[in-house]
Amino acid sequence: MKFKFSNLFKLNTKQRKNIIPTVFGLLVPVFMVILFVGSPQFFTSGKELLFDAYQKQAPRDYKPEIPVRVVDIDEDSIKLYGQWPWPRTVLAEFNQNLTDNGALVIAYDLIFSEIDRTSPENLIDIFAANPNAANLNATEDFENIRALKSHDAVFADAIARSNVVTGFFLINEKNDARPKRKAGFSYGGTDPRDALPSYLGAIPALEILETNANGTGFVSFHAKGDGIIRTAPLMSRLDGKVYPALSIEALRVVQGAGSFKIRGNDASGETKSIDKQIVALQVGEFELPTTADGSMRMYYTNEQPGRTISAWQVLANDPADTAWKQKVYNNIVFVGTSAEGLKDLIATPVNGRLPGVEAHAQIVEQILGQQFLRRPDWMVGFEIMLFIGLGVLLALVVPYLGATKGAVFSFAIAAAVFYGSWYAFKQHQMLFDPVFILTGILLSYLVITLSSFYLTESERSQIRSAFSMYLSPTMVKKISEDPSLLTLGGEERSITILFLDIRGFSKISHELAPNEITAFLNIFLTPMTNILQDSQATIDKYIGDAIVAFWNAPLDDAQHEQNAARAVMSMMRSLDVLNAKYEDDEKINWPKNVRMGIGLNTGVCCVGNLGSEQRFSYSMIGDAANLASRIEGLTKQYRVHVLVGNSTAEKLDGFALVEADLIQVVGRSTPERVFILAGEEEQAATEAYKALIPLHKKFLKAYRSQNWKAAEALIPELKTLARSLDFHGYYDVMSERIAGYKSVPPNKNWGGVYVATSK
Repeated sequence: MKFKFSNLFKLNTKQRKNIIPTVFGLLVPVFMVILFVGSPQFFTSGKELLFDAYQKQAPRDYKPEIPVRVVDIDEDSIKLYGQWPWPRTVLAEFNQNLTDNGALVIAYDLIFSEIDRTSPENLIDIFAANPNAANLNATEDFENIRALKSHDAVFADAIARSNVVTGFFLINEKNDARPKRKAGFSYGGTDPRDALPSYLGAIPALEILETNANGTGFVSFHAKGDGIIRTAPLMSRLDGKVYPALSIEALRVVQGAGSFKIRGNDASGETKSIDKQIVALQVGEFELPTTADGSMRMYYTNEQPGRTISAWQVLANDPADTAWKQKVYNNIVFVGTSAEGLKDLIATPVNGRLPGVEAHAQIVEQILGQQFLRRPDWMVGFEIMLFIGLGVLLALVVPYLGATKGAVFSFAIAAAVFYGSWYAFKQHQMLFDPVFILTGILLSYLVITLSSFYLTESERSQIRSAFSMYLSPTMVKKISEDPSLLTLGGEERSITILFLDIRGFSKISHELAPNEITAFLNIFLTPMTNILQDSQATIDKYIGDAIVAFWNAPLDDAQHEQNAARAVMSMMRSLDVLNAKYEDDEKINWPKNVRMGIGLNTGVCCVGNLGSEQRFSYSMIGDAANLASRIEGLTKQYRVHVLVGNSTAEKLDGFALVEADLIQVVGRSTPERVFILAGEEEQAATEAYKALIPLHKKFLKAYRSQNWKAAEALIPELKTLARSLDFHGYYDVMSERIAGYKSVPPNKNWGGVYVATSK
């Protein structure tokens, strides 16, 4: 059986709310892994910044017993011995003092690529050019000066008497200068040289210096992106040959090792890797882990004054100053500068202005102390598999927990991952990247929650759409905003109630087929419902051809009586339009001259969710509602379209109202004054209405005083005036009633109350 994605949307509501977010949640790990494999650099910045923060919080512990020191040509040294570069004779003395005081290796993070301009042979031409040289017969002394040993040779001799490693620059500009290689490289596994960074040229030290040195290494650091040095290159390529960094060359020299050994990711011999990567470097008896390109992850200490010796102290060589000599003795000494003008400062996660020479020293410290930041080649695979597992867990659990509990669950997992990453760094110096996983967890939670939210809102929209067929839009909106309203119970409110009924519907039903009845009712009820909802009414129910509605609940409506009256008049006009439109329509079997009766009444009712716990609806009950129903029934007896109760009529100032009768309806002991609603303010302003009202009052007065003759005399004129207001049938009814009273007169205390005998 093949799975179809479209089948997800054919599930029932409960299944959709759980399964669809789960499916989307399961897609997140797939998307994240594709993104990670396709664009790993996308996550690099966040990962490196987090590792920087770890290192700043927990830097490497400095161990003074590790035999590595730095001699710094600092600002004080330059003030005492003049601007850089110093004469090579000064450096020769400097180098000899270090050697004499037990330095095991002296590694220069300085490039002696140019001849010493202060050397005797270089000064002769300067002296000879002096205008006073001939007058003073100084020229004959120049040859004696030329016979002096060059300063570079003096420095070279000092280097030859010591274990010295000179430095050189690697550059990306092609030239012919090449540094001397003092040691070779061997390989474990496939030759991994292609993985090393490659350069086009170099700036080496003078040949005389390199020849006499025991080692030579490059001093170049190359920052990436934000300029922070996080890894230090240990090896680089030039013309296909591998050259060591100053740090590991110093370590090789101090051990007397003859070569380096590079171990690739297939050194076990079991596989032949297509992607050549370096995993470790062997320097003498020390093995250190590397990144894929042969660099080492730097694990910095905080600033440590005990590591550093000022260069002026070495040059002064004061017998009383033994502190620096103790630091030098049996130590690997790196010589460099922190002077601002010499621009050998780098940015690190721990220190924004670290002398470059200290970075070389710290590399050797890490190797000797075996304190490395490790990120094994299997770590990426582990992170991906862990994220996939957590992503599946979130997808299976969060949809069933809901947004809040799901957020707590997701946060707990994220916190555990973050703590695991911090613990791995703090306790084991292991670089476990949580950024990729945390990003995936956040994305998973958002996708699952948003899809659940979308489904919930979609269902609410369907509910609103369904309920709007029965309730007013305001009621639907209120329920959707406050579902607590969907509970049993109610409140007492003054409302205006409408009962509407189609006249002669039993006959219509007998004449029409069932499908024709349905079509007729749909056409009739649709515009009536629209009018009611537009007037802020709440539709209580449809009962066949009847409509029950009310105003002023659930939302307040200060003009509910007027809104109800206007809605009724609009419904009457709408029925006229329907009759005119469908009377001759061959497609619709529309009954001839459809009429309706409407009763309105205002009073206090209980309004709310009424029914049972299994089924309830927003409705109203009360005596006022019963009276509205009776009033609607009276429209048949009085042959009028709209009758309203007294409490409603009192609020309809300006409307065309005509008092119909004082009647005692079935089920009530007290009489109710009912009124014919003949129209709105426009009808009340017509000449016919203005002429009718005073005559009608005379008629009622004569009728209620049992002056039948006077009452009957007024009926013809009243009927003529009422015809334009469409309630002339009322006077026919009253004429018939008067005829009956003539035959059977009411008692003397009658008072004009008509007792209805039917609903």
